[in-house]
Amino acid sequence: MSQTAHDRLHAAELMALQGRHAEALREFIWFHEHALEESPALCGVRLSFALGYWTELGKVYPPARQALEAQRDKHLAALLDGSGGKAAFHDIASINDHLGCLDQTYQVFLALLARDPDTAQACSRRAMEAIIAAGDVALAARYLPDPERSVRAASKYLNWEVANRGRRRFTAAPRIKTFIDIYAEDVKQVLAVLEGCGRHEEARRIAQLATDLIPATTIRRAVRAALLPGARPWYERSALSLRTIGRKEKLRHRRQLAKAARAA
Repeated sequence: MSQTAHDRLHAAELMALQGRHAEALREFIWFHEHALEESPALCGVRLSFALGYWTELGKVYPPARQALEAQRDKHLAALLDGSGGKAAFHDIASINDHLGCLDQTYQVFLALLARDPDTAQACSRRAMEAIIAAGDVALAARYLPDPERSVRAASKYLNWEVANRGRRRFTAAPRIKTFIDIYAEDVKQVLAVLEGCGRHEEARRIAQLATDLIPATTIRRAVRAALLPGARPWYERSALSLRTIGRKEKLRHRRQLAKAARAA
C-alpha cells in the first residue's frame, strides 16, 4: 500500500526525531513540492506543521535551513517573473514567518508592488503583518480595508467557530484559543494602522466594537485581555471558564494552520 503525502510527512517527523536528518530533509522537500498534487486540502498543513517540522530540523541540521531558504528563493524567482502569483507570495511569507524574517517579507512585497501592483493588492492582507512590523504606516494604511467592516467580518468568523465547537469531535480550549488569537491579531493590525495614522478616536471605537461584537462572555473577556494589557485573562482557571470553554482537546491546532487557511 503506497504512502499518502500525510503519511510521508509523519514519517519525516519521526526520521528527524531519530536523527536521520538527511532522510527527513528529503521527505520535507518532497512534501513541500508535491503534497498539493495529491490534495489541495493539505495547503494549511504544508504551510504550518510541515514548515514547523522543517524549521526545527534546521536548528540541528544546517543543510535543512539552507534547503528551506533555497525553497524561499525559488518561490521568489517565480513571484517576480510572474509565474508564481499569490501562492508564491504565501509560500515566501510563511517560510519567513517560521525563520523569523518578517523584514524579508516586507522587502519582497515592495519589490512585488513595483513590478506587479495587481498581484501586490491580492497579497496585501498576507503582507500586512510584515508591513506593520517594518513601521511603514503609510503603506499599511494604503491597503487597510474599511476598519469597521473588517472587524465585523472577523468577528463573524470567530463567533461561528465558538457556536459550532460542540459539533466537532475535539472542541475544547486549544482550538478556540487559536481562533481568539487570530481574531485579536487581525484587530490589533487594524488598531496599529489607525494609531499610526493619528486616528486615535477611531482606534478606541474599533477596539470597543471588537469586544462588543463577541456575545459569549468568556470569549469576549478573552478578546479584551488580548487587546487591553492588564485585563482579566481568558484562561483563568475558574469553574466558569472551564465549563464555558469545554473539555480538553486531544489534538492541538497550531496557530499557523488556521492562519494559512484564513489567508488562502
